[in-house]
Amino acid sequence: MPGKPMSPAEVTEILQKNPHLREHVDKITRLLGRPRFYKTLTRDMADIEDPNIIYPVHEKIFVHVHRDRNTGELIYDVIEPKMDESTREIYEQVMRKITYLAGYAEHPEPNEKTLRELTEQAFDLLKQDRSTFDTIFYYVKKNVIGFGIWDVFFYDQYLEDVRNAELETYVVHKVWHNMKTNVRFPTEKDLDRFAFDLGVRMNKRVSAAKPIVDGIIPETKTRVNIIYGREVSKNGTAIAMRLVEKDPTSIIDLIRMGTISPELGAYLWLALENGMSIFFCGPTAAGKTTSMRASAVFIRPDAKIYSVEDTPEVYVPHANWQATVSHEERATMFDLLKAALRSRPNYIIVGEIRGKEGYIAFQAMQTGHPTISTFHGGNIKKIVQRLTGPPISVPPPYLTNLNIIVIQRAFRRGDRMIRRAISVHEIEGYVEGKGIMTREVFRWDPIDDKIQFVGRFNSYILERKIALFQGYADPRDIYNELDRRAKILKEMLRRDITHYHDVWEAVRGYYYFGVDGLPFPLEEI
Repeated sequence: MPGKPMSPAEVTEILQKNPHLREHVDKITRLLGRPRFYKTLTRDMADIEDPNIIYPVHEKIFVHVHRDRNTGELIYDVIEPKMDESTREIYEQVMRKITYLAGYAEHPEPNEKTLRELTEQAFDLLKQDRSTFDTIFYYVKKNVIGFGIWDVFFYDQYLEDVRNAELETYVVHKVWHNMKTNVRFPTEKDLDRFAFDLGVRMNKRVSAAKPIVDGIIPETKTRVNIIYGREVSKNGTAIAMRLVEKDPTSIIDLIRMGTISPELGAYLWLALENGMSIFFCGPTAAGKTTSMRASAVFIRPDAKIYSVEDTPEVYVPHANWQATVSHEERATMFDLLKAALRSRPNYIIVGEIRGKEGYIAFQAMQTGHPTISTFHGGNIKKIVQRLTGPPISVPPPYLTNLNIIVIQRAFRRGDRMIRRAISVHEIEGYVEGKGIMTREVFRWDPIDDKIQFVGRFNSYILERKIALFQGYADPRDIYNELDRRAKILKEMLRRDITHYHDVWEAVRGYYYFGVDGLPFPLEEI
């Protein structure tokens, strides 16, 4: 059964507490039928052909996912308290009072507690009854300390990206992918003002003189790109936000979605346990960072990890993790990577390699510091060309320090967007005059939608690296351990052990206590 549906009693309770939700349900039931309510969502809900689903986002905010009966496109309807004309008039009066009172407040910092106190004072001074207080405070909080018209999106754990197209807003959802929302900027002036305010939140100035701005909202770690005004954007201001995952996608989630196979998961497990350097490659939105973050649970629990990013997206569950973020005026990724070499980490994670920091990353590998990172490139030839060409300019012989390249892509199949590891390549060496020698060990079959382990009994990394390090008399015995770990991953999937930290606990238990450390019995293969 996909997701976790609410019981009839729970649905009745939330409808009683939220008149705005009850009004929406009454209206939509006449058009689409009674929607189904879910506490949580799962990825396989994307297979529901005609979704009519409501799920809670935060307190009074709900989302209704359904298909537009006219266009057939999926719609992301935000359901929040509504203000009629009289309530809006009270809201504007309250906002003016709050502005006045804040000037005399002893602690004018805009947090929820002081904002509620100021709103209560404003109601008393205006002699307003409290019947509209909850709705008005919702909008006061949303517009003063929240993110205004886009505030609701920061609460939804299932969103990846938010962007606008002219005045309309679109989201990328973890389950249903690209969807149009009912959130719309009233005018182009409102959109421009919103872009300016986002710039202020990022301590950056957005203007016609500086129309292209990249930055991070400090309190949410959200990455934002702004293209401001019609001088450089024919359709007006364009904003794109990459939201930070509150609950990281786990390796079992990736297996469930078909992005990787259990055998590929087990292969990455052995590789990361044994200090292999891995690049997750592919075009934009291929899921590179998601796969890298999910695979990090396979790094040994006692490892010291040093991460370097220009946008904080990396997450690892290890206790000994030093997370660093570049600053354009104080420390570049190049600077941070040089510092990493002096801290003697067991693993270096680079959020994304794009420029000269790539040269330092390969120097780190050369000096015995395993590195994992993401990199833009659609096939092995183009990846090698980009790494060896400017601005990265890694000498071709240095590429032999990179052990594994995982290439991912996103595809549309019918109404669904799928992500797949289409191939995995091992780097064997460098031959003068011939270049980099590689070996494909996993390959995606698009007909059967299966990831084939074409490198079984023919893996350079498993047999000539890992098995050799581990002292196997017969290198091919390493495949027995790979099969055991693939079986562990399959069993976690079967038992619905999918939460990132639950997967981490199972992997950590196996490291310390073998099969006895797993949260379930495992029959030997």
